[in-house]
Amino acid sequence: MQDAWRLIVSAGGLRVLSMEMGSVSMDPEVREGLRRTWKALMAIGVLAILIGCVAILVPAVASVGTAIFIGWILVVAGVFLTAGAFMAHSIGSVVLRLLWALLTVVVGLWLIVEPHNGTLTLTLVLGLYFLFMGITRIAVAFAARGQEGAGLVGLSGIAGLLIGILVLVEFPSSADWAIGLLVGIDLIVAGWALVSVALVGRDLSKS
Repeated sequence: MQDAWRLIVSAGGLRVLSMEMGSVSMDPEVREGLRRTWKALMAIGVLAILIGCVAILVPAVASVGTAIFIGWILVVAGVFLTAGAFMAHSIGSVVLRLLWALLTVVVGLWLIVEPHNGTLTLTLVLGLYFLFMGITRIAVAFAARGQEGAGLVGLSGIAGLLIGILVLVEFPSSADWAIGLLVGIDLIVAGWALVSVALVGRDLSKS
């Protein structure tokens, strides 16, 4: 499994698999890792696609679930921050780190106890993120106009800008669907990528 994950995260993303005369050109270590783990990758990919479809069909439930999940992450992070606070070299640093840890735990507990209110905050942050991300990508594409890939960056920027505007214009009602919809789309894309890699591994296992 470690070999498979190394394949996925190497070079900051999915490794490009080139086909040469019917065979896959890749590192021997990656080839062997795919042979051993393609079934696990396939299962995880299919599961991610199914969960993504459910999140899109029932976005409100997915939104609340996401808020609770993030809440638990913050609580666990707060515990580690508390433990790390006592490693500081001065009383002032200890106090500041403990306050940071306390704030993290409080926000996490709030998301767990009040997930619906938490989705409102997350939706607002999400809308602002897509808005500024879209503007930034459009600016980058404009600066790099004429270069390869600039058009795709610009299109993704326009899509992000439109999503951000839609989420913010429909706020707070967008909290019922925005997070679940976007999480679902992300899971489907990630799941399809895993399935694609698993199919390469399956072909390698037959050779």
